[in-house]
Amino acid sequence: MNISDLLQGCRDMNRKAQNELYHTYADKVMNIARRYTRDISEAKDVVQNTFLKVFNQLDKYDSDKGAFHSWITRITINEALLIKRRDKKYVYPEDAGDIFEEVKEATVFSTIGIGEIKKIIDELPEGYKIIFNLFVVEGFNHKEIAELLSISVVTSRTQLLRARKAIQKKMLKNENLQNNQVGKAI
Repeated sequence: MNISDLLQGCRDMNRKAQNELYHTYADKVMNIARRYTRDISEAKDVVQNTFLKVFNQLDKYDSDKGAFHSWITRITINEALLIKRRDKKYVYPEDAGDIFEEVKEATVFSTIGIGEIKKIIDELPEGYKIIFNLFVVEGFNHKEIAELLSISVVTSRTQLLRARKAIQKKMLKNENLQNNQVGKAI
């Protein structure tokens, strides 16, 4: 069944179509939710809220304005951020004192696995993690992030810079640990 037929089935309250839409997009929605949440329970709440909103507001989706996967991605991000705002688990300081400091290129990407990178990102403070994911993973620009989070563009840039520095620092630390372990083994 193509996406247009599937969406029409959902609009017609066809349970089979709703189930198929859910199973088609559940993993994608969960992966997005996990990028913005600290635990699986919170991510499951985001997934549930996303699909409730999708099914209740399917008439608002306009295929002329973009692909369905983009629409559901945006809803997922908004739902994750709503939970964060409600729980007030992140703060965006306005301090831009180090915004112009240069971030050195990390040379450890070839020696660190994707699982380790994901773990490092997940360990970032909430504000850093959210802005890093919005900018790097989702492709939002700083103006869009500022509007989405009700912060300034400078704050978005500062938080991204700090996130990159924190990631770089942890990656370099991991590389040094690996080098020390190899050195001891020899």
